[in-house]
Amino acid sequence: MANKELKVTLTKSTIGRLKAHKACARGLGLLRTNHTVTVKDTPENRGMINKIYYMVNVEELK
Repeated sequence: MANKELKVTLTKSTIGRLKAHKACARGLGLLRTNHTVTVKDTPENRGMINKIYYMVNVEELK
């Protein structure tokens, strides 16, 4: 996992989702639908992505 990055895109809205799932999206830096961010591949980020797997698309970089 050293120096790897993930490209995360929010594909579904956070409206009506659980508070914890909204917090995970915000924690990853996702602001709105179709917004894409690049985050480091850490266990913490992987955990947030796994929690909201149904709302995001993930691509590995490098």
